[in-house]
Amino acid sequence: MTNEAHATKIQEFDLLRALAIIMLMFHHSQAYGFTLFGFPLEGLTPYFEAILLGIFIFISGYFAQRSFQKENKGSVSFFFSRMLRIYPPYLLAVFLYVTILGITLKRNDLIVYLSGTHFIFAPNYAKPVITIWYIGAIILFYLVFGILLSNLRTTKPLVIVSALVFAAAFALHLWTGLLDERFFKYFIVFLAGILFARLDYFSNWLSGDAVLIKTAIAVLGTITFSLVLAFSSVSPFYILGVVFFIISWIVLLFSLATKIRAQGLVKLAGLISYASYFAYLIHRPLWEWLVGVFSIDVWRNQVFFKLFPASIIVFILSYFLQYGYDRLLAVFRQRK
Repeated sequence: MTNEAHATKIQEFDLLRALAIIMLMFHHSQAYGFTLFGFPLEGLTPYFEAILLGIFIFISGYFAQRSFQKENKGSVSFFFSRMLRIYPPYLLAVFLYVTILGITLKRNDLIVYLSGTHFIFAPNYAKPVITIWYIGAIILFYLVFGILLSNLRTTKPLVIVSALVFAAAFALHLWTGLLDERFFKYFIVFLAGILFARLDYFSNWLSGDAVLIKTAIAVLGTITFSLVLAFSSVSPFYILGVVFFIISWIVLLFSLATKIRAQGLVKLAGLISYASYFAYLIHRPLWEWLVGVFSIDVWRNQVFFKLFPASIIVFILSYFLQYGYDRLLAVFRQRK
């Protein structure tokens, strides 16, 4: 893909990332307890979760590939640069989860979470912790695919070796219980992000063309996902079904995003997108603290408070935290 084509997609990625973090706020706000026209919203839980996390992971894969295309990094350099961006803020999140949310971690659990290896050891060998499992997943994917991308420059060997890694990881999980079960579906989604960045054939599907066809495919993906929900999360039927669902919706949403021309909305999405990583990390503890400060006891009032004033506070604070951290990184790089 040309740099020009990539540049035109930045706006769409901002829109998708902003949508995903807003969906996350809804997902974690306990709003599923409400009903809409008599239908409980709780049934949306697996669909929202798959799409919003799928967007984050797909985008991470996409820009991992772009990073290698642009800078031709080695695996160590790539992994270090990614860890520099995500690991220190993650440590802040671990501190907030322990001090504000009251998450208790035994010595071995603490070592696992401080090392960022919880996606390997939890839940069977370490305590699972809500939300921040995602950071462990991204760290592991950056490590695995950093090695693959730095050594496999053409697509066919990359796909073949990725399949072998997937098979080995699957066998390891079955034999030892290592690796979070979510590894397998999101491994494929991360790889899909790489392939969409690498191959024009896939990249062209992110255009605004053929929206009706893409809508039909997304509907088919939704039906497929609903049929495989009853399967085990390590069942091949479930893994393929959820990946089909996630990718079909990402393609559709991206195509719809290309048609958005309202600059005010685009600018707002860009601001939210910029704040999204810190917002992901701190929203739960910050919500908990704000609910306590304002003494909001009624469940319904807590939901509305989290969704509106508290989420706005989260985004504003996260924006300035990200801005401040970016400035620190810029100073660090200048001194190297």
